[in-house]
Amino acid sequence: MEISIKLIKDNIVDFGYQCKSCIYCQASVSLLSRNSINKSTIKIKSLLSIANTFFEKENVILPKEWSAFGKIFNKKHFSRKECLILPFKTLAKALKS
Repeated sequence: MEISIKLIKDNIVDFGYQCKSCIYCQASVSLLSRNSINKSTIKIKSLLSIANTFFEKENVILPKEWSAFGKIFNKKHFSRKECLILPFKTLAKALKS
């Protein structure tokens, strides 16, 4: 997976990706790209933190701002958690660069 982002004043203004993986990973990165545009890096880092703990902790609730992820971030998809989380890990690395 490859993610490229364009930042202006700590806001994501453009998000591109290439993904050759399963449908879960593709859905996750697609939602992430659509929902990251015009968001501050602080908000994105908050989402990344939620995503990393979602499958590990009980009763993790997605904030309303990120409700679009509710369809894929579901405990019934636990067996595919690595597929769902991969785009978030990749974006976290892109933000560190």
